[in-house]
Amino acid sequence: MARIATFRRATFGLIAAGAAGAMLGMPTSWADPEGSDSTPAPATPTTSAPAAGDCNAAGLADTISSVTKELSAYFAAHPDVNAALIDFTRQPAFVAVGQFDGYFKDHPQEADELRAIQAPLTAYKDRCGLQVAPTDALAVLAEV
Repeated sequence: MARIATFRRATFGLIAAGAAGAMLGMPTSWADPEGSDSTPAPATPTTSAPAAGDCNAAGLADTISSVTKELSAYFAAHPDVNAALIDFTRQPAFVAVGQFDGYFKDHPQEADELRAIQAPLTAYKDRCGLQVAPTDALAVLAEV
């Protein structure tokens, strides 16, 4: 159940970040299907191995771009999913969250397909030790 809730929130963030990205002229997406809502964030940054060579803004933008391209193709090929998800974003946030949760609970195959598409971004976040989701960072930039 926590996985569904996390994925629902990530997908809601994906669509919301997509709107923020459109305002910035930069497409976005993000999901953390393996994360747990009950795990508190560390108070201080954790130490980890040195980041890979592409752990920079350009590498992140490339990853976001490729994931967004795949998501676009998926939504174009699945108009029912496309319509449902965009309709949810037209609702107040508290209503949309429940709609996302219900949709992915009732459509686990679609949830798995979207997780697979978003996996490169999850891998980038983990490999580069990002503490802030790219969609959260873009949402902040949209407010600048």
